[in-house]
Amino acid sequence: MSAAKTTILQKLTAHTSDVTSLDFYGNALLVTGSSDKTVRVWRWVAGSGYREEPFSPLLGHRYGVTSVRVSPKGAVLASASVDGTVILWNLSNGQISNVINQEGGEAIRACIFSPNGSTIVSSDDSGSICIWGQDKSLKGHVKVHDEAVHTMAFSSDSDILLTACTLGNVRLYAVENDFAGDLSSADCSIDAAHDMGVLSADFCKIVHTDPTDKCSLIYTVATCGTDHYIKIWRIFFMPSNIDRSRRSRLIPTSPQEHFAGQSTIYSTEVMNASCVQTISAHGSSVTCVRFNPTGTLLFSCSLDKTIKIWNQQGTCLKTLSEHLRYVNCLAINSDSTVIASGSNDRTIVVWDLTSRLSVGSHITGIRSLLFSLAVKTSEIPLEFICPITHELMKDPVYAEDGFTYERSAIREWFSREKAVSPMTNLELSTDELVENGKLKQQIEDYMRSLDVESGAGMNNS
Repeated sequence: MSAAKTTILQKLTAHTSDVTSLDFYGNALLVTGSSDKTVRVWRWVAGSGYREEPFSPLLGHRYGVTSVRVSPKGAVLASASVDGTVILWNLSNGQISNVINQEGGEAIRACIFSPNGSTIVSSDDSGSICIWGQDKSLKGHVKVHDEAVHTMAFSSDSDILLTACTLGNVRLYAVENDFAGDLSSADCSIDAAHDMGVLSADFCKIVHTDPTDKCSLIYTVATCGTDHYIKIWRIFFMPSNIDRSRRSRLIPTSPQEHFAGQSTIYSTEVMNASCVQTISAHGSSVTCVRFNPTGTLLFSCSLDKTIKIWNQQGTCLKTLSEHLRYVNCLAINSDSTVIASGSNDRTIVVWDLTSRLSVGSHITGIRSLLFSLAVKTSEIPLEFICPITHELMKDPVYAEDGFTYERSAIREWFSREKAVSPMTNLELSTDELVENGKLKQQIEDYMRSLDVESGAGMNNS
């Protein structure tokens, strides 16, 4: 990443007001929403770059669009608006398939699909969320905050919903089995996560299991806000299919209160949280944070007009400057080769992270073997991936916390912090590392098998 030059691939200038939201589906489809009340749909055409679909713009909202999201299977686009509606559009022809009205007609600030596609959730200025089933019926209307909810995020397994508000508070709910449980109170709360408001949050797709009990799940979440910071949190969760009376070093057996700097964390026997990094990220409010699909990089944008790219150690790898006004939103395509950013300057900038692309590229066929490997992270055994970098390990070592890390990554972590586990945030009695020779051999065997498969594929082509 650090070696490749990031270049501007394209500028899209169709919107006539602030660009408020973006989303990719795969590599070829980009959707954008704006305060100009429109939603626009762009599809990559080799030779032209992203070109607006014939049925775009999509007109149906009476006021500004605040959020656009493509469904997990790519057939439906949801757009939310200050007009109190979520409109569902057929992405094959741009026709409206459904209009969902927020309870009380409140202005909607965000909408999101659960990754399993079973639910749509919308949030509003009153601090409430509406939960809609696949048949678009209202499954729940819950007051989750005292102020407007500007951001929500689902874990990659659809089992946790995060909401956050303009007071700076975060709420986390176990929503297994399609919201079958009680949402009257949060399973974990973080008060004052960001001073003066949380503006964005995102879950990393990679989920780890605590090696000591082999049942507590560890999620990684990034949040950002008006305090100019990005914070990285570990969320510890005991799934409902596990006996929750079992002891865990990460999750208490009864509700507890603890602190992370200025933040107060209220945990339950279901869920706990800990802040593992606080990054002084930008010169003004941080408006959006997004992990790339493989979890190796974090992207942020700000009212300071810049986009930044971070590794999982909290090091800024690049700063991108092109927008003339506030940058409100960003999105990353499916193989992490392209990002798009939207701004109050009314433009969308499409950035090439590889320095190898042009508007003539066939972006669905540009993956090198390494990109193919990275995109198929779900096919790589999780134990081969470093919990810090989320990259395939070359020199795996045990630490006292029971996790195996890439040697250089855990050494860098210990050089910045006292001996604290990057995964549990618990203090360690030693920073000594022990080589995991067995795992190293397994990774080498795995890489050799990929080389064989790649060679066979080339011989057959």
